[in-house]
Formats: sequence, structure tokens, C-alpha cells
Amino acid sequence: MSNYPRDEFDKVPETSSRQGVHRERLIPSRSSGLGLIITVGILALVLGVAAYFVLPRLGIGADDGGRAPAADSSATVQSPEPQASESGKGADPSASPAAASSAEPTPTPTPTPTQDAADRSQPVVVLNGSGVGGLGSSVSDRLGADGWITAQVANWGGQPLQESIIYYGAEDQLPNAQELSQLLGIPAVVQSPEFTLVTVVAGPGFQ
Repeated sequence: MSNYPRDEFDKVPETSSRQGVHRERLIPSRSSGLGLIITVGILALVLGVAAYFVLPRLGIGADDGGRAPAADSSATVQSPEPQASESGKGADPSASPAAASSAEPTPTPTPTPTQDAADRSQPVVVLNGSGVGGLGSSVSDRLGADGWITAQVANWGGQPLQESIIYYGAEDQLPNAQELSQLLGIPAVVQSPEFTLVTVVAGPGFQ
């Protein structure tokens, strides 16, 4: 090997890591790949932490993410109300509960006591208490025209009267007295035991 004079390139220390193209490698390189394994491990750890904490917050990988919310079992199911048919066939208005509840009950009329019919077969006495001659006969004719029987026509012998009066004795004669009151227009009807028959006394002003 030739010996050359030393120059500035020969001033590099023998233990330096700097190497030239014309020098051999002084420090052997470590080709075991330990750094690569550590780097891959750190990346895998970072990705695992990110997948554990970040992905669930983003909604990725959730178990119920694609499921539709279940229907609430406690919700009340309302059945649709029945609608009236457009054609109206088979509809019974009387079967409607609203119509039955709103219908007012028909009041039952109170029966009125029936008045006993007058018995025209019972004779009637006609007395003239007005002092006008022939008035008793005129009253008797009106009674006969209505189907009554006159038992006697005479003058009134009692106290002077201010109005016309119809007397009756027994209770069963009341219907006859009331019928004669309407026929002759005499409102005064008096019960008296002194009269055995219905007696019409035509007083002053009788028409």
C-alpha cells in the first residue's frame, strides 16, 4: 500500500462517526428492526385508544344504532270511532244512545175525575121569585126543550131573593143541579135539606 502525505481530510478522528466514501464503516449499524417494532406498537396503541373513546361518541359501532325505537307498550291504543254509513242503510235512529238519552219522557196526563152524568128522569120544581108573571112557565118550557121533566111550577113563598138560586137536597142530585146551572145561567147552587127535589128559583133579573 502506497504512503501519501497527510492532508486536511486526514484530520478526522479515528473514533468519529463521520465516514467518507474511501473509508470503511467504523461503527457497525444496528439492523435488528427494534425501532420499527416500537413505532408500530405506539401507532397500534394510539389507534386502539382512539377506537375505544372516540368511535362510540361518533355513533359508529353502536349495537342499537340501526334499530328503530320500540313502541311503548304502555301507550293506550285508541280504537277508531264508528262512522255513520254514507248510504244510511241499516241505520236505526232509535238505537242511538245519544238520541235515547236526550229524548225527554212524555208526561202522562193526570186523569181528571169524571163528573156524574145528569139524570133527566128526575123531576124538577120551578118557582117564580121575581114577581114577573109567567116567568115560571117560561123556565119550565126551557127545561122541557132540553129533556127535563117539570114536576111543579109555582111562586116562591120565602124571603125575597136578590138573585136566582138552584137548590138540591141529596148528594146524588148535585150533577142535576150543576147541569141546570149551566143551562139556565144561574151560578148559585146551594144544598139544603129542605128540598127533596132539585128546585129552580128564578129571582129578580133572571133572563
